[in-house]
Amino acid sequence: MTFRRFVPIVSIVALLSANIPAPARAMSTATEVQIGKDDDSEIRDSYTVVQDPLLNQWVNDVSGKLWAQVARKDVPYNIKILDAPDINSFTTIGGYIYMNSATLDFVQSDDELAGVIGHETGHNERRHTVTLPAKAQALDLLFGIASLFSPFIYRFGQLAEAGMIAKMSRADELQADQYGVFLMARAGYDPDAMVSFMRHLGAAYAEHNNFVDKYFADHPGTPDRVSHLLGYKELDPKTRTTDQILVQALHDQDTARYSLANMKFAQVLKDDPGNAVALLHMGQTQRALGQPNKSEQTLAEAAAKGNDETRSAALLGIKSLHDSQAQFNLLHANLLPLHQSLDQASALQAQTVTAIATRRDAGKDQLKALDTRLQNITYGLPDLSRVQVRKGSRLEAVVKNLSAMGRSIDMAYGKAEQVIGGIGTLERNKESGLVKENADILHEMDAPLKLDPVPPQSLAILPSYPRMLDDLALSNGDMIRSLDASRSALALLDTGLGDLDTFIKRLARTSLDFGGDVSPSDYNALVPLMAATTDSLGKAAVAGAQGFQLFNLARSRQLETRITLLGVGFPQDRYATLRYALKQRVKNDALDFNTMQHDGLTPGEVAAASIIAADTNTTPEAVVQEAKATNKRLVDVANARGMDALSLEIFLGLVYLDYTDDPVKEAHGHSA
Repeated sequence: MTFRRFVPIVSIVALLSANIPAPARAMSTATEVQIGKDDDSEIRDSYTVVQDPLLNQWVNDVSGKLWAQVARKDVPYNIKILDAPDINSFTTIGGYIYMNSATLDFVQSDDELAGVIGHETGHNERRHTVTLPAKAQALDLLFGIASLFSPFIYRFGQLAEAGMIAKMSRADELQADQYGVFLMARAGYDPDAMVSFMRHLGAAYAEHNNFVDKYFADHPGTPDRVSHLLGYKELDPKTRTTDQILVQALHDQDTARYSLANMKFAQVLKDDPGNAVALLHMGQTQRALGQPNKSEQTLAEAAAKGNDETRSAALLGIKSLHDSQAQFNLLHANLLPLHQSLDQASALQAQTVTAIATRRDAGKDQLKALDTRLQNITYGLPDLSRVQVRKGSRLEAVVKNLSAMGRSIDMAYGKAEQVIGGIGTLERNKESGLVKENADILHEMDAPLKLDPVPPQSLAILPSYPRMLDDLALSNGDMIRSLDASRSALALLDTGLGDLDTFIKRLARTSLDFGGDVSPSDYNALVPLMAATTDSLGKAAVAGAQGFQLFNLARSRQLETRITLLGVGFPQDRYATLRYALKQRVKNDALDFNTMQHDGLTPGEVAAASIIAADTNTTPEAVVQEAKATNKRLVDVANARGMDALSLEIFLGLVYLDYTDDPVKEAHGHSA
């Protein structure tokens, strides 16, 4: 028995032999759904499905609004989040859609997420997976599964097979885009977000982000898709009226996308300077973005040009600005201690960078060595591609164990690779990753202290500096521990691969009986080897997950600090915009202004408390009280509660982007 490409070939051949459909014209919806259900079972057996409640609620809320508008009411649409590090999504047959967790970390709004889900829904609505020839359809399913990059699965040939796979046709992809835009508009989402998502992808690709490579392998290139998207009536800049843009801007404001809404109100006013509604709402978004003087001027113009209702709302907004600022007493702090604290933080950062560089480089060497070892192990894998794997057979048990081993290797190697690659460096002209982010934050904190006088909005943030510096110090510690845990995972993986090699060599001597099953004696010999291998690889997977958790705790602390640096904590009317944004994101009211001040919390910590509460089914007040009682920072409370730190980081990032997202700037910075 030759020893090549065992796991994916066995599992996929089993899937295909059972599920290659009849010609599309003969396929009923019931048959289509059943095939999708069977395929879903295979996918869930092969890959880790993310169970985080907040991420799943987010995805299901957005998809539910889209699916309320679909034409195919007989398809029971559903979506799952797969733990995968590349930015991608795919659909199989019968309404089954899969979203990689990295995609959720990449999209910048509900609207962009709706664009991704809308595209995949379009494939189902247009029956693309059904109307392809049977072989092409089956191979396309394999290609979709292969997009979930795994070192183990890659080495065992699955990704290699993808080179022979028939993809969705270019016409199908563009048609899915068009349907997705239509679906977004009907569900109340901003169709522009599909274009902004494409441009974000193009920017990431231009920066050589290898986590987007699989997306571009599965889908047409960004320039072509953006060009076609801008040709649709919902998006064509030549045909859209100012009223249509105004409606989109109001939607963005309603969903707390303050930066994006502000840009669209400005676009309306460029063509219609006297539009009182745009002036009123632009004044409101300027207040959210920390531009009180501009806000007052814009609101005054709205009051002068608008009707009675607009005038009343504008004057009320101006009064709110004045009242809030009147209660805002700025104290000129003694800056010397802050200068000293920043100098100490910079010195600690330099030490951290040195410690990180040593660990990161050693981790890269481990990855290379394991990569070579994985290649060598694959040479011994048996090729059972022509063998039917029967349910309940001993061979099926072997295949399932190999699949579990693959998931463990993927967790250990893949998570460690993300940490080691994502920590980054401050090496000249190669600055990147988390260490660069910490350095940038320190620089941003230091800049206003050099001004004379310190601007009022910067003075408002100064009381939060000690807590922000503590967060950055803790993020440094998380980075070092994440690298240590990741290197430990790779060391354990090395041990586990030894067990795997022993198991595979014994498997190579295994014979199949006339029924195509493993003989009882061979199976009994394999059982203890499978158990030992599963156990050792499982330990490596746990360490890999721990390293990735620490990595995302560090990212969460950085985002806490970024949100605080926005200055959204003062005055009270601007803080209200943060509470509103959190209400949109996680459906709770956050802490009121007086509680934030009384408890000495930063706005970033308020955001974290709301997100943690939503994810762990409690209240922000309870989360804060737990932090006090245990003397922990809020990010550490999330970890103690068992929250996936990636979820915390994603939602903190969404809140930060509410105030900072600028797709126009990104589009100008990178050709799309």
